Amino acid sequence: MKVGSRIIGPRLGSKLLLAGCVLLLIPWLGLQSLRAMQQFLTEGQAEAQLLTASGIAALLHGRRELFDDNPESTSQLAELPLYPLPGRILLDGFAEDWQGLEQHSKHYGEAPGPTFSLILGENKQRIYGLLKVRDTTPVYRHPAYLRLDHSDHLRIYFKSANNGEGRLLITFEGSGKITAYGVDEDWRIATPGSPDYRLQGHVGIDADGYNIEFSLPLSMLGEQRQLGLAVVDVDDPQRRSIAHISRTFAEINRGDYKQGNYKQGNYNRVFIRSVATEAIIQGLQREEAQIWVFDRALHVRAIAGGLTDQTEDYLNLEDQRSTPLWQSFIDAILGKLVGATSQRLEDFDPLQTLSRDDALLHKAIAGVGSTQRRPSLDGRHEIIAAAQPVRDGDSVIGVVLIEQSTATILSLQRLSLQHIALLSLLSLSAIVIVLLLFSARLTWRITRLGSDTNTASDEWGRMQQRVDIRGTHAGDEIGDLSRNIEQLLARLNRYQQFLSAIPRTLRHEINNPLNTAATSLEHLQTQGGDMTYVDSAQRGLQRISAIVDSLAEAASLEDALSGDEVSPLNLTALITIYVKHLSSRCPHKIELISPEQDVWIEGSDIHIEQLLDKLLDNAIDFSTPGKNIEVSLSTDKNHCFLRVKNYGPVITQAESTELFQLFHSRRKPEQSDSKEQHLGLGLYIARLICERHGGDLGVKNLSSDEGVIFTATLPLTDLEHK
Repeated sequence: MKVGSRIIGPRLGSKLLLAGCVLLLIPWLGLQSLRAMQQFLTEGQAEAQLLTASGIAALLHGRRELFDDNPESTSQLAELPLYPLPGRILLDGFAEDWQGLEQHSKHYGEAPGPTFSLILGENKQRIYGLLKVRDTTPVYRHPAYLRLDHSDHLRIYFKSANNGEGRLLITFEGSGKITAYGVDEDWRIATPGSPDYRLQGHVGIDADGYNIEFSLPLSMLGEQRQLGLAVVDVDDPQRRSIAHISRTFAEINRGDYKQGNYKQGNYNRVFIRSVATEAIIQGLQREEAQIWVFDRALHVRAIAGGLTDQTEDYLNLEDQRSTPLWQSFIDAILGKLVGATSQRLEDFDPLQTLSRDDALLHKAIAGVGSTQRRPSLDGRHEIIAAAQPVRDGDSVIGVVLIEQSTATILSLQRLSLQHIALLSLLSLSAIVIVLLLFSARLTWRITRLGSDTNTASDEWGRMQQRVDIRGTHAGDEIGDLSRNIEQLLARLNRYQQFLSAIPRTLRHEINNPLNTAATSLEHLQTQGGDMTYVDSAQRGLQRISAIVDSLAEAASLEDALSGDEVSPLNLTALITIYVKHLSSRCPHKIELISPEQDVWIEGSDIHIEQLLDKLLDNAIDFSTPGKNIEVSLSTDKNHCFLRVKNYGPVITQAESTELFQLFHSRRKPEQSDSKEQHLGLGLYIARLICERHGGDLGVKNLSSDEGVIFTATLPLTDLEHK
C-alpha cells in the first residue's frame, strides 16, 4: 500500500518471523503423535475394562437371588431412598454433616396439614434420618399426660424381623434429645411403658417448625424392608386433639387394619443395596477403579472402590513441596497438552448411588456389552466406562459396570511427553530467539544503510561533500550493497562537482572570444560599417555575457555564502532604504509595512539585498498592471518574517514542488524584457540565501486566489548583539 511517497508493507523482520512459524510444524506433529498414542492407550484401557467386566459378570452368572431379593408384594410400593453416607452422622438436628445430601430430600404433606421433608442414609448397618417439619404452632408433650398422642409427634411404621407390625412414636418437650416409645395400635399408650433406646435422635426448634435427626438399626427392618413415617399435628394446646396427619405412604383403612385384612407392605419400600453382592465384588475391586452392579431396573445392588479416592496429582509424582517452581510451571503446561489436571476428581452424585439411567446400561440390559467415555461430574476429568450384562440362562438379570479415570494413562503419557515436549520447546525457543536476533540485526543494518543514504543529499538533491556509509566492511550481501552505494554516491558527488565547475569554465573560455568579437565590432563601427548589424551583434554579445554571468553567479553563490562574514544587521532599516530606492524606478507602486522597532538578524547585507532583488523581480514580472506590491516585515519570539505579496497568476500544486529548483522558470517570452535572460535561477538563489541564514523560503496563494505571497523566515539575533 502506498501512502504519499512512502510504500507501506510487511517489514523484513515480520516476514522472517512468519517464515520461522513454519518450524511450529515440528511440535505440532509431535503433539498429533502423542494424541494418537493417547487414543490408542485409552482404547486399550476400555477393552481391558470390558474384559474385566465380563469376568465379574461370569462370576455372578445364574445367581438370581443376588439381584431380586425383595418380595413381590412390595414391588409396587413407593420407595424411600437410602443413601450411603460418607461418614458417621452426629445427631444434633443440623444438616452440615450430611454433605449436601439434604438437597435430595423428598417432600410430603400438603396444606392445611403439616408439610415435611425427609432424607434417609445408611452407615455401618444403621439407618439415619433427617426430617424437617414446617409448623409455626408446635404443641409439646405435657409430662403429666399419660397419653402420647396429645402433642405433636412423629410416628414410625415398619415391618419387624418376624414380619410383625412395628410402631415407634417420637415425642418431645422442646429442643434436645428425643424419646421413642413402642405404642399400641391406637398410638396412644406406650407398651411396655419404657422408651425404646434402639432409636436415638435429637430435635431442634426454630421459627419455621422443628427438625428431627434420628438413627435406628438396619436390623429392625425385616425381609419386607418396609418403613413409613407420619407427622402428627396438634394445633390446640388446650384440647390437644389431632388436627392433621401427613404420611410418606397412602393412608391405611382403619377398618381393614383392625380386622387384620390390610395388605402387607402398605408402607414405603426402603431400597437397600445387596450386602451379599458387595461382599463378593469387594475382593475383586481394582485400584483406581469403581465397580457397580445393577439389577434389571438399574437399581444399584453393590458398589466397590471409588473414583473420588484418586487424589494423586499426576503432574507431580513426587512431593509437591520439593518440586522447583520452574518444574511446576512446565508440568502445568504439559498437563494442559495431555489433558491432565492436578485438581481432585469429584464424581459423586447421591442419586446415582441408588439407581442410574445411562444409555450404556440400557444397552447392557439389552444384552450387548460396550464402552463409552464421559466427562466426570465436575467437568475436569474424563471417565472410561465398560458395561457387561449378567445372565441367568438366556435372560439378563443385571449389569456389571466398571468406571476408571484416564488419569493413569495421562500420567504414563506425561512421562513420554515431558522428554519430547521439553526438547521441542527448548529447540523451538532457541531457533525463534536466534531468528529474532538475526532479523533484528539484519533490519538494523538495512535501516542504518537507508539512513546513511538518505543523509547523503539534502532535500533539494544536492550531494554532501562527505558521505559516510557504514557497514562497508561486511562480507555479506548487505556489505556488497553498502559498498556499491558508497561508490555510486562518490561518482555522483564527482559529477556534481563537475557540473558546478562548468559555469566557471565556460565563463573563462567564452569571455575570451567575446572580448575579441567586441573589439572587432568597435573597429567596424569606427570604420563606418552598417550600424543596424553592429547594434544587433552587440546586443547578442551582451545577452551571452549576461547568461554566463548568471551561471557563474549561481555556481559561486554557495561558496560566497559560506565564505562571507555575517554580522548583526538592522533588517528594518535595510528594507526601508531598499524599497525607497526601488520605488523610483518600479512600474508598480510598492507598499511597505514594517514594525516601529528595529529588527536585528545575523547576516550579510549584500545577500539580503540580493534576496530582495529576486523576490521583487519575480513580483514585478507577475503583477497585474495597476495593482500594488506589498512588502511587509513582522516578528514573533524567535523569528522574523519578510513577505512579498503581489496580485496576479496563482501557483498550481504541481508547480509548488519545483518552484525553487535550479533552472525552473514560469516566465513566458512576452513577460521578459528583451535585454534580460531568465534561466530559472532567481528563486533558487533566494532559497539558498534564506537557508544559509538559517531560515527558509515558502510560497502560498492568497485566500482569494488573486495572487501569491512569498515568505522568507529568518532567525532573530540575540539582544546583546544590537
